[in-house]
Amino acid sequence: MKRLLSLAALSLFALSANAADYSEGKHYIDLKDNGFSANNQVVKVYSTNCPFCYKYEKAVMPKYIENLPEGVSYDAYHISTKPPFGKEKATVVAVAKTLGEKQYKKVKMAYYQHLHDDKVKFKSSEEAIQFGLTAGNIDQATFDQAKNSTKVTELMTKWDQGIKVAKVKGIPAIVVNGRYLINTQSITSMTMLDELTAELLTK
Repeated sequence: MKRLLSLAALSLFALSANAADYSEGKHYIDLKDNGFSANNQVVKVYSTNCPFCYKYEKAVMPKYIENLPEGVSYDAYHISTKPPFGKEKATVVAVAKTLGEKQYKKVKMAYYQHLHDDKVKFKSSEEAIQFGLTAGNIDQATFDQAKNSTKVTELMTKWDQGIKVAKVKGIPAIVVNGRYLINTQSITSMTMLDELTAELLTK
């Protein structure tokens, strides 16, 4: 019995030691002035032009979002600066977002698949926009009316807060509480990502 208790105590000690091992500079970066207001929230900064963002979208984010502590919200910022046609794509994605989550997901995934699975590049901004509208079943008149609306403009302005973050270590970028950027290169498992996120949420 004593041996079992000792083993349990050692296990608890090991877990505590592992949690304490996460350090600034190695596992995360304090963004300070490059951060943004997002208390009790995890934000992914991304672009559908980014192949690594697509890999994270499929293999990491679903389980990661599911494992977030209760009461912690999640958001994703599609920045407008990554070529080709970054602003056009971000605008269509933003319009789709304001129309509904279903349309947002359809447009986002269609852009990802078109570029990274099908390996097809758009030849013009008009083509890039029209592709997204078709994928989201959004008519031109609706898009023209929505793209300069206050709702879409404010959403894109919020998303572009991620541009400074993207310049630090690229994208996808996972930011906790708008201030702590996870160094994904140091992450070796989902458990590690979950633990580090939980710790950063307490800062």
